[in-house]
Amino acid sequence: MRGVAVFYGEAGATAGTIENLSRTGALINVTGIPTDRALHVELKLGIDSGWVGAHPLRVETIGRGPGAPRDFRIAVRFERVDDDVQYAIDAAISSALRAAQQRPILVIDEQSARRRDLTNQLARHGMTPLAPRTPLEAIDLLTRTQLHVNVCLIAPSFGQTTAQLRALVEGSFPWVMIAEISDDITETVARAADAWSGTDVARIATS
Repeated sequence: MRGVAVFYGEAGATAGTIENLSRTGALINVTGIPTDRALHVELKLGIDSGWVGAHPLRVETIGRGPGAPRDFRIAVRFERVDDDVQYAIDAAISSALRAAQQRPILVIDEQSARRRDLTNQLARHGMTPLAPRTPLEAIDLLTRTQLHVNVCLIAPSFGQTTAQLRALVEGSFPWVMIAEISDDITETVARAADAWSGTDVARIATS
């Protein structure tokens, strides 16, 4: 589920990414734990945003590398949800359900013949390949919250190496799962399916 939640309490503001969302609450990944028992939360769901009251229900620690800041997964229950926010939540859930059915996959590959073969095979396996022709088009597709593009297949393109593309995507779109494209189309499709299975939208499809 795509979106950002900002907690406001006496200790200040803490921002996190929304992992799961419902009409009554959310599961949010954050660095640092809001200490207040009652929180004001700003939900940013694409172009829509709004405020809700919330109470933390549970906190889980998410493992990271040695010396890195600890991340946490916080479950909150909403209070005082007005009609506009309810509408935005419903719209976000609806778009995630559509994405769960369509399984959009971004394909970045400058080799046109391989890209064509790969997109055809992805479509045959029930996925929706999106093959941008320019960097701006790729960014546009990744930032369209209603699409929920959570998987990106990459090969050297746009004058960038695979490693450079990976760094760019990971730095700007941390929720996107990345897999590399090879000349073995069958194996690349399998990588895409495996990456998709690890996304939050895939969990919606199996819930």
